[in-house]
Amino acid sequence: MMEWQLTLFIYIIVLLGLLASGVWIAFALALTGCLGLLLHSGWSIFHNLGMINWNAANSFTLTAIPLFLFMGEIILKSGLSNEFYRGLSVVLYRLPGGLIHTNIMGCAIFSAISGSSVATAAAIGTAAIPELRKRGYDDRLSLGSLAAGGTLGILIPPSIVMIIYGDMVQESVAKLFIAGVLPGVILVALFMAYIIFKVTRNRRLAPLERMHLARGEQLRLFLAGWPVMALMVFILGGIYMGLTTPTEAAALGASSAVIIGLLLKKITWPIIKEALTSAVRVTVMILFIYQGAQVFSFALVNAGVSRGLVAAVTQLNLPSSVFLIFVILLYLVLGCFIDGISMMILTLPLLFPIITEMGFNPIWFGVIMTLLIEMGQITPPMGVNLFTIHGIAGGIPISEVVMACIPYWVMLLATVLLIILIPELAVWLPQFMLE
Repeated sequence: MMEWQLTLFIYIIVLLGLLASGVWIAFALALTGCLGLLLHSGWSIFHNLGMINWNAANSFTLTAIPLFLFMGEIILKSGLSNEFYRGLSVVLYRLPGGLIHTNIMGCAIFSAISGSSVATAAAIGTAAIPELRKRGYDDRLSLGSLAAGGTLGILIPPSIVMIIYGDMVQESVAKLFIAGVLPGVILVALFMAYIIFKVTRNRRLAPLERMHLARGEQLRLFLAGWPVMALMVFILGGIYMGLTTPTEAAALGASSAVIIGLLLKKITWPIIKEALTSAVRVTVMILFIYQGAQVFSFALVNAGVSRGLVAAVTQLNLPSSVFLIFVILLYLVLGCFIDGISMMILTLPLLFPIITEMGFNPIWFGVIMTLLIEMGQITPPMGVNLFTIHGIAGGIPISEVVMACIPYWVMLLATVLLIILIPELAVWLPQFMLE
């Protein structure tokens, strides 16, 4: 029987080799796990794989993923997100920076019905970029606010990342959702404060906005965004008051989005079909990775790697702060090369037993991990939000978008450190949830 250290080394080498050769991460995880099972237990162990994968996929919690994705796609493809953006602009235009604040606040509110960082950036970016350019806003300031604002999509509930995290570690997804609210509000405040500071120092970055519309027209524009606001209150209110589980809230939200779209004559059957196709495509990708990770995790447990690693770290008597710094550095490096969901699924089977052994609150750590994944969304060369905004902007070098996101990356890191220093920012609000 191989020692667990050698086993872990072989697993890492095989996994990295498969990823470097271009194998999809889902299959790389599954193949590495299968090889490990074969080396340690022979062919006889493989009859357990069917049950393991069935138990992993047969999850009420995971059902929320396609539903939240479908709801976000309906709002995006029906044009309701554009009307919501215009309605929000009549409220925030007076602040220094004008419509740039609408980008941040729009992303924050759209996050509450999307669950996806890319969908949030795409929805607000599609509506914002033409309007910002027409009014003479600085491109770098505009694009940075959209790429960074989009990261709120996986922190402010509902969050696809938190759904998967909660299912993997058997924690309450509802509590994870509510735990993300206060850090999300802090990030929004930081982003907006930075924009005010930047524009106040250099007025050429943003024009001085004046509203030329009559009061009645302003009110009409603002009220046009009511479907998005109503869905946000409906979803978060139901979860916080204990009236719905996250999955039930997702089902109600998705059906409500379709009904609202039909009543307002904003959607047709082709739009519904396109939204369904997009939601299914992303869901299948996520679940393939999730299933591959289950095989890999089973192989780690079967070989005694998880148990050995926990024992080894415990015997080192490392201060918890030192271990936490190591985890943060690990995710910052991985965020350069791997997408957020894959990064989490890849590392949790190894790290989470140590996290619990060291006494960290799983809800608190889930918020920390989500923030670190957010940073990866705007970290080159794999930052998906960078490419999303670059694609929408058209003709702007990707380096411009990267440079625009650096201040927001620093603010995200500062928020991580703040929540480490003041854990109550993440764990205080869930205490008041009604079960």
